[in-house]
Amino acid sequence: MDATVLIADDHPLFREAMRLVVASALGEGCEIIECESLDAALDSVRANPAIELAMLDLNMPGMDGLTGLARLRQQAPTLPLIVVSADERIHTVESVLAVGVSGFIPKSFSRELMSAAVNAVLEGEIFLPPALADRDTGAPASDPQQLQDLASRLALLTRQERTVLDYIVNGKSNKVVAIELNIAESTVKAHVSAILRKLKVSSRTQAVIKVGALLRV
Repeated sequence: MDATVLIADDHPLFREAMRLVVASALGEGCEIIECESLDAALDSVRANPAIELAMLDLNMPGMDGLTGLARLRQQAPTLPLIVVSADERIHTVESVLAVGVSGFIPKSFSRELMSAAVNAVLEGEIFLPPALADRDTGAPASDPQQLQDLASRLALLTRQERTVLDYIVNGKSNKVVAIELNIAESTVKAHVSAILRKLKVSSRTQAVIKVGALLRV
């Protein structure tokens, strides 16, 4: 896959490791931009609109906790962001997801798992470590409170996101949705990622199951 990926980490050896992960996931033809601070990442995103994915260390210079992530998300609202961190606490993962990242990769992951995470995020999925993903199996909501919570999250979707969700529920692929709506496939993936974040699920399948339960009420 031809893609431009930003790797932001203040440790050169880890940036090199991430280069191998990206090459394993996307092939040798992808372009990789490296930087070692949040300010440099912001400059790179501003100067390179072709960047399709940003992978960031949570503790590099300038991040200031979640503030740095929020600044980057504000500058590039649709750019998929993956946090790569040694801090694997569930609270940390949930906090970065709340800011709007599309994935969290523990630094303890193998290259194969990291590569799978990169591919999943580029397809519009939300990637979570198994320990957190297992907390939401996609089981349909059953009690009234769960259904009410789901309805509230659905209300957060924009009109375009609701349209894309309708296509997802009907089993349409990103490519088909892009053709039907006459928009870029990358835009569809960005919508899918936003939908999954707002519904608090990590995959299209989980979204379909939960929405299906609400429609049956």
